[in-house]
Amino acid sequence: MKDLVTYLKSLDSQSVLVGVGNPLRGDDGFGPELVGRLGENLPFKTIDAGEEPEDCLEQVLALRPNKVLIADAVAFGGKPGDAVLLEPESLGKKITVSTHQLPLMMFIRLIRDRLPGAEVKVLGLQPKSIELGKGLSPQVDKSMDMLVQMILGFATSKAAKK
Repeated sequence: MKDLVTYLKSLDSQSVLVGVGNPLRGDDGFGPELVGRLGENLPFKTIDAGEEPEDCLEQVLALRPNKVLIADAVAFGGKPGDAVLLEPESLGKKITVSTHQLPLMMFIRLIRDRLPGAEVKVLGLQPKSIELGKGLSPQVDKSMDMLVQMILGFATSKAAKK
């Protein structure tokens, strides 16, 4: 968790957070919900990519970020609601279920090919359920609140330092 906190603190105007997932499939809606709850008054850009991140590729590329953080539900074997910062290369070993049209690694490869200097990481949240028609589980909702408070706190302290 320490590396996640450090990374979240480092997000700046040259960074973008991309929320990926399907809000109609329970905890898989983590990424888009995180983007929605964070709002717009942040030191970095946010994009709700929904379940088809490839559709927002040009939007990400146009920002020319040096950091791309992809927020997505990742079945990595933790407790529901656990958050982790992952290197994209570890995704193949961690993800057991994907609800995306294009595999997340393919999206990441496209970003890296077009923005070779950009650092790409994944903010993964362990889902409890990705059942169709369910909202976020209480565990994921609680973790989401914690992450939002943490990120907004970092944003506020950055704004105060300016």
